[in-house]
Amino acid sequence: MIRKRTTLTTSERKQRLFLLLFSVILLGAASGVLFLLLKQQGTSLGWTCIAGTFFQAEQTVPALCSEAVSGVLIFLLCLFFLGFSAIGQPGAMITLLAYGFCMGGALSAQCSVGNPLLRSLCLLPYFVPVSVVMAIAARESLRFSGLFTAYGFRDDPADQMYHRFRMYCARFTVLLVFLLVIAALYSLAFYGISTAGQTS
Repeated sequence: MIRKRTTLTTSERKQRLFLLLFSVILLGAASGVLFLLLKQQGTSLGWTCIAGTFFQAEQTVPALCSEAVSGVLIFLLCLFFLGFSAIGQPGAMITLLAYGFCMGGALSAQCSVGNPLLRSLCLLPYFVPVSVVMAIAARESLRFSGLFTAYGFRDDPADQMYHRFRMYCARFTVLLVFLLVIAALYSLAFYGISTAGQTS
């Protein structure tokens, strides 16, 4: 008689958690779009600039790169520091939802000006990979928050926790590098396309 496997492997758990976290980003994005659609006159829209407003930014590579990194870096740092808190897990979910909300607002604000399909095709190559980075960062933050909280109630060796801390910092360093590379490549591509469009 063949027994069915009832427990998930570590890889499967990570994949399911990643999908859940990415769904939280999409929920936040949908909320941001809906909020702009239902907004009343006089509502402040400054928050839509947090995730990156490339069409309104100065069309130079440094300005575009700054636009791509500055806002998202705040969310990445929030997720990193929430890993050292017992309340880091709900905080990480709220941070991820807030990022999605700002991303949806940024997409909606830039696409509502005109040519929504073309502008969406220009913006999604940036927002999709950055959202993947944010979902992975949230997963690491949730995991380390649980380990950090458990460490306070157990007599685990300090060396073991120090090793986990170093690995946690190393993972976030890699995610930061990925974020910078994505921002640099996208800024160069966006600048090239906008310059070609102006000269044609």
